[in-house]
Amino acid sequence: MDKALVIGSGPAGSACSRILAEAGWKVDLFEKRNHIAGNCFDEYDENSVLVHRYGPHYFRTDSIELVKWLSKFTHWIPGHYYVRSMVDGKFIPVPVNLSTFVSLIGKVLTEDEFKTYLEEQRITCQNPINAEEQCLDMVGKELYDLLFKGYTIKQWGIEPYELSPAVTERLPLRLNWDERYPSEKYQIMPKDGYTAMFNNILQHPNIHVELNHELNPSDISKMQNNYDLTIYSGPVDAFFGFEYGKLGYRSLRFVWKHFAETYRQPCVQINYPHKYRYTRTVEIKHVTEQMCQGTTICYEYPQDEGEPFYPILTGDNLQKYDKYKLLVNKEKAKRNPILFLGRLAEYKYFNMDQIFIKAIQTVKNILGK
Repeated sequence: MDKALVIGSGPAGSACSRILAEAGWKVDLFEKRNHIAGNCFDEYDENSVLVHRYGPHYFRTDSIELVKWLSKFTHWIPGHYYVRSMVDGKFIPVPVNLSTFVSLIGKVLTEDEFKTYLEEQRITCQNPINAEEQCLDMVGKELYDLLFKGYTIKQWGIEPYELSPAVTERLPLRLNWDERYPSEKYQIMPKDGYTAMFNNILQHPNIHVELNHELNPSDISKMQNNYDLTIYSGPVDAFFGFEYGKLGYRSLRFVWKHFAETYRQPCVQINYPHKYRYTRTVEIKHVTEQMCQGTTICYEYPQDEGEPFYPILTGDNLQKYDKYKLLVNKEKAKRNPILFLGRLAEYKYFNMDQIFIKAIQTVKNILGK
């Protein structure tokens, strides 16, 4: 029987494990935390409110194939993903759409009038080289200063002109009244939560899960020859002993507050581009549709130290990653290959569905060979 070693139980590790197990492989999955599901982990807090412990996860995708695959492990509820930005005491819809502008100026515009405004405001840049240029080219200086600049500085700890345009180009610009945060066709949430879904994915007789078990690179190297394939989803620089220096990752500190109210906020997420040290507050109960007494709000404080969450895509970091990528390719070409999958391992910001799709396809390609 073929054997696989998997490090990490988030979307990449869990999806790979399931596909391999169903193909008859024996899978040993090691997770350093005391729970499965990676950063998607959710649980009931001390007030019996279901919360997302590592920030909100809004599942959305254009792939019906992925929805069908995940539907084997969960039922769904609609994802009511609406976000507001607190500007001058008002809740402004984001991403930018007609409602955004109406909320700011108090005047209803037609689509053509909104287009005219944007054309007048835009600072055109054919090929933006940083996040600031990308935003100015998309919405102009007025909306950039109101909604994007301050939030970006707080979130990343550096100026927007130091960041790759890939950081901000994920946000759409809409010329209609659609206020939903994502644009994808399927916007849904696992009915019983993410942890329950991941638990079902990993429930297979060929999958053995070890929690509270962190494998360092030397451990993996020693174990590698006992397996036909290794899947790694941890930080790529740590795997190679920081040979080319540490890559920049942004971390988060979460503060939780419970309120004796049915709802505290008008929607699931409020951004704070100007005031306060926290970047956003999240009331996930808006999405989970949980019927319970009280509600819990999560306050997010970005920081440099702590668990790595987001790769900081600056020119210097991307140059370092290019060097690590050469080492990754060598590991991939070995007789007992190691594949690097996920945000930390590939040093790229992926949405959840993108990681699932890539992991599933990668393993299917291997099985096909």
